[in-house]
Amino acid sequence: MKTDKKTDNDFSAILKERGIFELAEKLSKKFSARGGSALGGKKIEIFLVGGAVRDIILGRPVKDIDILARGVKITELEKELKKLGEVNLVGKRFGVLKFLPKAMGLPRLDKIGARNDRKEIDIALPRTDFSFGTGVYRDFKVKYDPNLPVESDLERRDFTINAMAYNIYNGRIVDPFGGMGDLKKKIIRAVGKPEARFKEDYSRMLRAIRFSMQLGFKIETKTWEAIKKHIGHINDTIPPAPSVTKGGKREVAERKVPYEVIASEFLRSFNVAPVETVKKYLECGALAKLLPELLMMKKCSQPKEHHSEGDVLTHTLLALENINSKMFKKYFKEPVSLTTKVAILFHDVGKPPAKKKMDGRTVFYNHDKIGAELAGKILNRLKLSAPPEVGVNIDEIAWLIENHLLFFYAPPDKMKKTTVEKYLFHKNFSGTAHMQLFLADAMATKPEKNATDFTRFKAAYKLWKSLQGKQTQAPPKSFLDGNEIMKTLKIAPGPKVGEVLNLLREEQLQGRIKDKKSAKKFISSI
Repeated sequence: MKTDKKTDNDFSAILKERGIFELAEKLSKKFSARGGSALGGKKIEIFLVGGAVRDIILGRPVKDIDILARGVKITELEKELKKLGEVNLVGKRFGVLKFLPKAMGLPRLDKIGARNDRKEIDIALPRTDFSFGTGVYRDFKVKYDPNLPVESDLERRDFTINAMAYNIYNGRIVDPFGGMGDLKKKIIRAVGKPEARFKEDYSRMLRAIRFSMQLGFKIETKTWEAIKKHIGHINDTIPPAPSVTKGGKREVAERKVPYEVIASEFLRSFNVAPVETVKKYLECGALAKLLPELLMMKKCSQPKEHHSEGDVLTHTLLALENINSKMFKKYFKEPVSLTTKVAILFHDVGKPPAKKKMDGRTVFYNHDKIGAELAGKILNRLKLSAPPEVGVNIDEIAWLIENHLLFFYAPPDKMKKTTVEKYLFHKNFSGTAHMQLFLADAMATKPEKNATDFTRFKAAYKLWKSLQGKQTQAPPKSFLDGNEIMKTLKIAPGPKVGEVLNLLREEQLQGRIKDKKSAKKFISSI
């Protein structure tokens, strides 16, 4: 299939920028019919494969480059690549060479010769995967064959939009499964029979949802039905089941899909489309299997006089929806971090276990403290801090949940400014995240008879901004430190120094002390 002029130009631009054209030209000269090195006296064929083909067609940023080299022995390919750069043999037995080019323009470098500026390229021979059908993540027996047709290599891939190849020499796209058509229709469709693809690797079910969220595509009906049918296997373990060893210790069964993989798929979906991701996980049954605590939130009703929006999960999804609203963006120009989004998702997870009836009223006492502890356990269980590019800060999430009712317990104007500083200018956790959670929560709280009250948020926001320095978001430094206090008052180290520091800090933040001189005068008077 020949691409249109624009798409062909897009391929050319990326391949030229990454130095792939130059690499292909050098390999072609070496492995040609005249040179006699290629198998069967044929020229080497080089294809761009994988997600890069999909993303170039869609006009999306291209991250990783995967190359398929057909018609050459892996030993000969390795020998030639070593002349052009570094070759990592980690995947050689699977027919894959990881190639790091020299600074000869493969790819173009800002700092000539700087290793960290170069991009590693996966160069593979055509392969056939023989799945054991266990659903275990990457449980395949790989056989590579230099003469295998490129179509056979594409057959082993997960979704049609990922099963295309671009011939670098003639600019034609190999598309045996209709990936181009599915890109135009905006569809995620499994290659071949969906059930067979998922039985090869159960993590592909979550990957389908992730692609759906990232690309804004719909999951094709048969593929979606197969996900709903097989999602119960996402928690399967590898036989044998846990048993007691000779030492009396119980073995832990290995998961077919590691939590680290689940964490990566969930977070990458959730980051781009929080509400839709949760809804998709709920609809297919993944939420019940992986996050049953969120399902309990759906079953947890709330008093209509305070929460006419509905149950706890409905309230939570509304809070997540609000981060894209005009009102939210009026107060916060900076984007909401993934850690904060997860904190919003779990901020009321403590409500179901905290729910009680007292004097005829439904109450959720201490749900902030209960929720912080519960969220920490859930996030650690799912290893949501593990993925290197999208992992979240579990400690910060627990802290945000534990303190999300800070201004519910006390009006901002009644608080000491040192207390506000303690929570909104914490050395380890984000005050911005705290205020973002506060507003998202408030916007999702819909009293039955009255409009949502933003009085406390506006007062807290104004106070937070007033404490920030002109040049930075942090409050001004204290006029005196502990050593200066001890010297001025002629006292030894001890609790009294801390007490004086706190009193002095409150006076400074209230604006009643303007400089170091008045600070010394104040502490001398007390």
